[in-house]
Amino acid sequence: MVVRDPFTKPFCGAEDLGKAIPENDHAVSVCLPRWEDVIGYEEGKAEVIDAFESGYPRFVPHPFVAELFLAAQEEFAKKDEVAMVFPSLAAAWRCADYIKRRCGATSRLESYGWENLTAVLFKEEAFTWGWKYWQHSGEIVSSRLAEAALADAPVNDEAVEAGKQAISVLRQRIAKLYHGLTGKDVFLFSSGMAAIAAVHRLLLIDKPEDPSIQIEFPYLDSLKVQQEFAEAGAADFSITESGGVEEVKTWFEEGKRATAVFTELPSNPLLRTANLERLASILNKKGVPLVVDDTVATAINTDAFRYADVVTTSLTKMFSGAGDVAGGAVVVKPGTEFYELLRERLPSEEAASPLFLHDARVLEVNSRHFRERVEATNENAAELVDWLRTRPEIKNLWHPSSECRDYYDQVRRSSWGYGALISFVIKGGEPAARAFYDALAISKGPSLGTDFSLVCPYTLLAHYDELEWAAKRGAPANLLRIWVGLEDPEDLRGRFEEAFGVLGESG
Repeated sequence: MVVRDPFTKPFCGAEDLGKAIPENDHAVSVCLPRWEDVIGYEEGKAEVIDAFESGYPRFVPHPFVAELFLAAQEEFAKKDEVAMVFPSLAAAWRCADYIKRRCGATSRLESYGWENLTAVLFKEEAFTWGWKYWQHSGEIVSSRLAEAALADAPVNDEAVEAGKQAISVLRQRIAKLYHGLTGKDVFLFSSGMAAIAAVHRLLLIDKPEDPSIQIEFPYLDSLKVQQEFAEAGAADFSITESGGVEEVKTWFEEGKRATAVFTELPSNPLLRTANLERLASILNKKGVPLVVDDTVATAINTDAFRYADVVTTSLTKMFSGAGDVAGGAVVVKPGTEFYELLRERLPSEEAASPLFLHDARVLEVNSRHFRERVEATNENAAELVDWLRTRPEIKNLWHPSSECRDYYDQVRRSSWGYGALISFVIKGGEPAARAFYDALAISKGPSLGTDFSLVCPYTLLAHYDELEWAAKRGAPANLLRIWVGLEDPEDLRGRFEEAFGVLGESG
């Protein structure tokens, strides 16, 4: 079988609706080729949803995962019950507890009988809350894990040993990115969100009544984790004028407390960076950890540990590059106030939502040329940014090279760049954005960090039910986000030119 090449034949036409991106049994993106398809997905229209071959794993159940849920339901469910399957008893219990707190429904837990997989069974009307837990927590069963469980055969000794070796290599490879760390400082999870949720959960243990603080407008579930999984919620400083410094200073001057401060390097999708240097100075005096997610910038371009106490990162994205595996990491820094505490507590969290052995083997291979891919996409994105800034069709453009650049430069490694994620708004409102998006010959779907370019109407996808809220935080409904891949920059410009040409025709 000839596998479709997304570089020469991007997933972008109406006929590509629902196709897995890339063409792979374990793809983590799905094609939404037209603006109306994005809206159809958000509104749950059958003609869109039923076309899906795959999807982002926390938002769309992979066919293998859906089959696993059904298998658990057929084996364990009582009348009117449905089932979800989680990677461990601990994760399943947390889901059941979340459902109980949110809608009052009770759940039953059953061992699925393969590894540590555990089924959660509840009345069908509670499924919305079960799925929200899956999405927000990131404690997912990967497609490869589901496939193996459905086969109901033990992983042979050779595969187990290869998986363990891959995990060891990954720990060391990630540790080396941050310099001075060892593999013992790296903890691997089933997704990037599982990594964030684990850190949040552990830091809550000692301060259960205190909220966390979010600086800059983050990726959807980075904030949801803090809001949904803590009684005190989160102080939302998504809009800052000082990189969060004045907001945090005022917070503590008013006698308030916090479990931790969370921020992204840079934020997704507005690509803003907090004033990490000043924040760290304030937080160190207060004994509050600074947690930085460097997924977008990567540890190649930046060194978050100049100021962070804990770093989280999604391995699904640029670290993998192939778009065919999910994973996440928590990295802790020796010498900080929180190091020993987290080193002691993180192994149990890692065991509750681990990186599956088969996924680890794929991720190890994918990440071998991480540095080279970062360098190439940095250059491609910088060239595209410079060109887009000259285009009269562009109303707003966000990139770390201009957004909060001084703050980004605090942690930017010498001679490295600003990353390959760009957000922009087309002049002419939604009609223009719709026409441009529909015409753009670049693969269209969620996620980022793939070797090939990937575009989506980010605000519509992430905040469809809260568009006004997102707009107040600087992310308009018509915002488009593009991940710039390894394509030739001239080729990408040509594709943009063609889409811009449609605007001229419609105008």
